[in-house]
This record gives sequence, C-alpha cells and structure tokens, in this order.
Amino acid sequence: MKKRFIGMVLSLSIILTAGVIPAKPVFATSTLTVDCGTTIRGVTHCASGSLYGITESKPGDIAQFVAPLKPNVFTNPALAGSQNQQPIGAAIQVAGRLTNTTGKVMIRLADIYPKWPYAFTNMDDWISKVTNVINQKKASGYSNFYGYEIWNEPDGTWKSTTVSFNDMWLKTYKLIRSLDSNAQIIGPSYSYYNHSRMNDFLTFCKANNCIPDVICWHELGGSKNVSGDIKDLNALESTLGIPGKKISINEYCDSDHYAEGQPGASAPFIAKFERNKVDSACISWWWTGAPGRLGSLMASDTQKGAGWWFYKWYGDMTGNMVNVTPPNDNSNGVDGFACVDSNAKYISMLLGGVNDGTINVNIKNIPSFISSTATVKVEKVDWTSKDTPVRGVNLVSSKSYTVSNGTINVSIPNANNTSGYRVYITN
Repeated sequence: MKKRFIGMVLSLSIILTAGVIPAKPVFATSTLTVDCGTTIRGVTHCASGSLYGITESKPGDIAQFVAPLKPNVFTNPALAGSQNQQPIGAAIQVAGRLTNTTGKVMIRLADIYPKWPYAFTNMDDWISKVTNVINQKKASGYSNFYGYEIWNEPDGTWKSTTVSFNDMWLKTYKLIRSLDSNAQIIGPSYSYYNHSRMNDFLTFCKANNCIPDVICWHELGGSKNVSGDIKDLNALESTLGIPGKKISINEYCDSDHYAEGQPGASAPFIAKFERNKVDSACISWWWTGAPGRLGSLMASDTQKGAGWWFYKWYGDMTGNMVNVTPPNDNSNGVDGFACVDSNAKYISMLLGGVNDGTINVNIKNIPSFISSTATVKVEKVDWTSKDTPVRGVNLVSSKSYTVSNGTINVSIPNANNTSGYRVYITN
C-alpha cells in the first residue's frame, strides 16, 4: 500500500511539474445521413411481427396492442397442443384474431411434431399431417396467411436417417403446390446464414423445380451480419441464374437475448431490413414462459414496454422509405430508417444502436413542402428491461432549423445504446 501511494504522489508531481493536465477522452460523433431524394420503396413495416408473439388469447386486446403497430408477419405453429411442438399459438386461430389488422400469419409446419429437435417419424405420416393442416387452413376462410414455412432450422433439427431433408422438401413442395397452388412456400429457414449450405440447397431446388417463393433464415447474433448475408444471397442467386426471391428473416434478435425487442438493438436491424428490401422479419422468442408479448415489445400480457412505443413510431410511418447511410453498415452500431410522406407533409426518422453518446443526423434533399424553415421534434423512448412497463415517449427537443441547400443537421447529445429515438420534421 505504501509503495503504491508513493508512486501515485510521484506521478502527480511529475504531471504538475510539467504543467500537464490529463485530457478527457475525445469521441467522434456518429453521423447518419438521410437522403430524402432517394426512395427505397413504399412503406411496408416489413419488420413489424414476431415469432409466437400472438396466441389464441394473448395479448388480450388486439385493437389496443397489435393493430397500432401496423404488423406485417407473425410466425406461428401449424398446430398447437400437447402432441405438438408448441402448446399455444396455433396459426389458424391466430389468423382469425388478426383479421381486422394488417397482420398475416406464416404457418410453421415443422411444429406439427413435438420435442426439440422435432420428432419426425416418416414421410407418410408427415404428408398426412401437412395435408390436414392445408385443408384446415383452406376451410378457415381466412385470407391473411403469408405462406407455409416447410421446416425450421434444418441445419440443427433434421435428424431423420431414412429420408434426406432435400427429399422431404421436394415432396412437401409438390404437395403444397397441388393442394394450395397460390400459397407462398418459405424456406429453408436455417438457424443462421451459411453460403455453402444455401448454395447446396438452392442448387438442388433449381435442378428439381422447387425453389421457395420466400427464402428464409434467422439472424440471432445481432444485426452486424444482416447486410452482408443478404448481399451474398443476391450474388448467389445471380450465379445460379435464379431470379431474385423475397427474403424473410423470421427470427431476429440481438446477441444479448435480454435485448429482445429493445429499441436500441432493434433500430439497426430494421434499418438494414428496410435498406435491403427484406419482405418480412419477425422478432425472436427466447422467453418461452412468456408467449403473446409481441417479441418482448410488451412488458406483460397487458402492459406496453419500451419496444412497443418504438414499433408504434415504426407503425406510424407512411409514404415512402428513403435511404439512410450509417457509419458502418456491417455493425451493431448506430443506424436508422426514414420515410417521407409528401401528402401528409412530414419526414420521420427512427434510430438507435451502439453509439458514443452523440448522434449527428444529416438530412439532405429535403422536399419543397418543408419550405425554408423546418420544425424538428426529437423524441426518445428509454428501456430498462424487457419486463419493465413504459407509459410513453419523452421529448428531447423541439426547434426550428433553417433549411440551407435542402439540408439540415440535427445533433442528439447524450444518446445511449438501449434507447430509441425519433426525429420528426414538419414545416
């Protein structure tokens, strides 16, 4: 202890003698650029949906908790009960609950079987069970189905020694085409993207005329690989001579699964999904004791969490999605997504992600409906945990900005990694 104290005094003496004061660390500002003049596509709310996020009874009030989010796709088990993989959330019943919303249901056929990995028996049994599900779906009269996901995570759950995954895929594909010809077929739904595995699968599918309508996999290690994986698939399709297919990431989550539904972790995911024109994406379901919480957007069956408010901002977006350039597209760092609505005359941008404390938003090619002065409202929603109820969002600032050469710069100081932010611009 004495030697350590003497050393500290000597160090301080040297600093004072030299007239040097220790400097505070300096961090560069993270900058996002919103190009209002570059349209990606019309607003779709592609990433608003979840895995097992809705059940036959939860959340209880669809009009209050689900409809305002303008949901896109929910993934649900084909059948539910003690003899199936999931005891709750049967797809057809959930589709019925969603009829007055924008939500559609992806039917996970593999959940017909119990256990994990799935207790597949034989092809005759499988074909019989799938036929039963298809007939029930058609008899329901509901039209809000996204399609059939043939299997789930075959890279870890296909254990049959009597039939190959590719053979099962081909026979099931033909069955669906014969019984429900207009339905979308979705797969292979790998647990993560792998170039070699996807190449083998698509090569087989092309040779046997069974290419999925929607190519699907999961991103459960954070958002850093999303753009690279999609670009790899696009290149692979081109190499194989396959026309570009729709993409679904029907399970996505931060590598820290406690951050499921967290605004800060969700923003970079949604940004990359929008920028790469993903067709659908579903928040994961790590907390098996808490189904029906919209992928942890809700803190309980009846209470909104921070994520709910962030996705409500997302659901409020209208018009066209426009391009946002982040500091690093291949990271979990700060990222965002934006829309421009020329009819309603506003610009809305949502952002979040790992950052250094200050985020600078450069908005260029601002439409003429904003004129020479822009009113900019910055809001945030703070997150404590996935189980913490949140009553609403908080105002950070409301200011007028002079538009110069179609551009304004908005700085958000003291940002943090877990909160989500909205920059809302009007006249």
